Amino acid sequence: MTRTLVLCRHGNTFNPGEKVVMVGARQDLALTPVGKAQAAAVGQSLVRLELIPGQIITGPLQRTREFAEIISELVGTAHAVKVDPRLTELDYGAWGGLSDDEIGKQWGPEALQLWQADAIRPQGVTFLPSEQELEKEVRALLAECALLEGVTLVVTSNGRLRELSRIVSGSPSKVRTGHVSVLTLGEQGAWQILRWDCAPETL
Repeated sequence: MTRTLVLCRHGNTFNPGEKVVMVGARQDLALTPVGKAQAAAVGQSLVRLELIPGQIITGPLQRTREFAEIISELVGTAHAVKVDPRLTELDYGAWGGLSDDEIGKQWGPEALQLWQADAIRPQGVTFLPSEQELEKEVRALLAECALLEGVTLVVTSNGRLRELSRIVSGSPSKVRTGHVSVLTLGEQGAWQILRWDCAPETL
């Protein structure tokens, strides 16, 4: 049976006019109304495309759990949403809760740009888990998903998705909030990216 992995980044966590900050594992924010609508859009697209997940796996933070639960209701899956701590967003240490401007002023705009563009961690700031542990966790999750038949939906955050894309494609590509990526398991047992960072209505 074909194995398909649908990856979602949770929806918006900031309302218009609110200060936008770097949101990590210690910033446990809820979805905004727009974020909830983004989850509904994903669910509706999965129904339209007949990509009904046999299993839904999400990180434990409320923004990912809420996103997954909205989708689960819309697609009518009988399976409970499974929470997996390996899908928790990274802990960005001293950067967590700060705006891009605040980070740039304290650590320099180059450090922020290197992280955003190439996932190069800043010196003097501890991100958790370590790069080695992060890779280990993501590889283990991908291997476990390869054993699951049909469609598996995974809801997580940008830091985890960037590491996943680095492992699969060699490039740490960003995923925007409420956007979707689709992978399929090839004949050689390796995941292949079909779509990356797509608005649900464009799938």
